[in-house]
Amino acid sequence: MKIEPSIAERYPDLGDYARLYARRQGQVEFWEDYISPYLSITFAEADTLIWEFDVHGIHCNRLGSLHGGCVATLIDVCSSFATLVHEGKHRWDMIGVSTDLGISYMRGVPSGKKIRLECKVQRQGKSLSYIYTTVYDDENHVCYTGSHTKYTIKTKSNM
Repeated sequence: MKIEPSIAERYPDLGDYARLYARRQGQVEFWEDYISPYLSITFAEADTLIWEFDVHGIHCNRLGSLHGGCVATLIDVCSSFATLVHEGKHRWDMIGVSTDLGISYMRGVPSGKKIRLECKVQRQGKSLSYIYTTVYDDENHVCYTGSHTKYTIKTKSNM
């Protein structure tokens, strides 16, 4: 997993998580280890986090397109990190756990292509965060969307 240095500087918790995931590159012990070496955080601002992902054969189904389970994992991981760029009253210092994840599959993406995941925090409170993700191919077509609800027990700011 890669992150632009200026983004890691602006969002230290995000940088810490990206470095934690990057340390595992080359080791496959957890499910997300199949995707993290191919992910890059390219943009961050309040409530918005943008990623790029290089699709390889290991991420595809037998038809040669990005596997639905891989899409779900990408949206899960990428939108979870978006909780760390919320700049409102309730800031989190951990990505929490999923309570709900809904995915729409509209257009397949073949191996060898790059996708862009745009994650937007819709609302974040003391313990729940709602994130919406749109996934685009390299021709800017919407391929997948996801809504994700996260829960955390630990927050940084006032309750």
